[in-house]
Amino acid sequence: MNVDAIRAGIPALANSVYLNTGTFGPLPTVAADEVRRAYGEVERLGTFSPHIFYEMELQGFEAVRNQVASLLGADPGEIALTRNVTDGINIVLHGIDWQPGDEVILTDQEHPAGTVPWLALAERAGVVLRWLELTLDPEEVVHRFAALLTPRTRLAQISHVSCLSGFRLPVERLCAAARRAGVLTLIDGAHAEGQFGVDFRALGCDFYAACGHKWLLGPQGVGMLAIRNDLVETLRPLWLGWDVQQQYDRAQRSYQLQATAARFEQSTRPWPLYLAFGKSIDFIKGVGQDAITARVQALRASFVAALLDLPGATVLSPVEGAFGTGLITVNVAGWACEALQQRFWERQRIVTNIIREFNAMRFSIAFFTAEAELQTALDEISKAIRDSALN
Repeated sequence: MNVDAIRAGIPALANSVYLNTGTFGPLPTVAADEVRRAYGEVERLGTFSPHIFYEMELQGFEAVRNQVASLLGADPGEIALTRNVTDGINIVLHGIDWQPGDEVILTDQEHPAGTVPWLALAERAGVVLRWLELTLDPEEVVHRFAALLTPRTRLAQISHVSCLSGFRLPVERLCAAARRAGVLTLIDGAHAEGQFGVDFRALGCDFYAACGHKWLLGPQGVGMLAIRNDLVETLRPLWLGWDVQQQYDRAQRSYQLQATAARFEQSTRPWPLYLAFGKSIDFIKGVGQDAITARVQALRASFVAALLDLPGATVLSPVEGAFGTGLITVNVAGWACEALQQRFWERQRIVTNIIREFNAMRFSIAFFTAEAELQTALDEISKAIRDSALN
């Protein structure tokens, strides 16, 4: 892997120590260029000219669907192109005919986007939410999950990777347990795809929602939802509108939905962003998913080892690589996380995120992260601990 060449294709990396891909990934030039090119064509030819309609709304959009399907190991007909993970979660949530007393299992570390919709459903429909309290012990997680399954459980939503700790959940085992109990599974893959390979079939889940703007380095506003083929027509679309492929008979006042997951897409979309997303996927594939995974694991191993040697730094993420990812959450003694985040930016232009629930900093290690950048972060943590002790 030529890290210098990769970094040269992501200009934002020259302007900060970017350790926040877990929130938004930096946009590669090839993707930004495609946004400019596509909107330039719209400007030059007109939005609904035959060339624009064919290139973007038909050929281009469907080409990206095929890329996403390949990325997830799914069929193109199982893929709905969305705006984000939230879209995917809501498509599934609103597509099921819930009855009062139905149960849904959620982890206690879901992103608000994966929690608030279910809280609202519980208020509105009388659905009962049951909470899987996560630990960093995969065996204990599997045990706790099995104990939550009851005859009333209809669905379990599980993050592939915890956004709080970076813990990679034993999703295959959880999905297998759910399937044996006749329970549907929805996986939030926001922090998985782009970090490591995702195989929709091998996971054994029913629905997989993901986004393009994090580890896949796509523009904000693009996402994906994989729906198992045999469930596409059982899931009810709640929001409907116009779609270029949808049959509509004005005289008969009737419509016919597509037979594929594309039925969950509707109306006007920012097609140039999806074309740019395709360039981001090409960028990732050009590096190679196996190479990306190996580099991230090597970087995180050395970073975590160094943190463990710092008195005053408490690692809240998995130490072992098998269940660890590029998200590393650290509590620094004597510091409020907001103040530490501001200090890091002001002193070294280090971009991070914070986990308020843990009063901790969250560092995102990506394949393009330089070893020197991680050393800069370690030095700043050490200085912050020293300065806190002096005060």
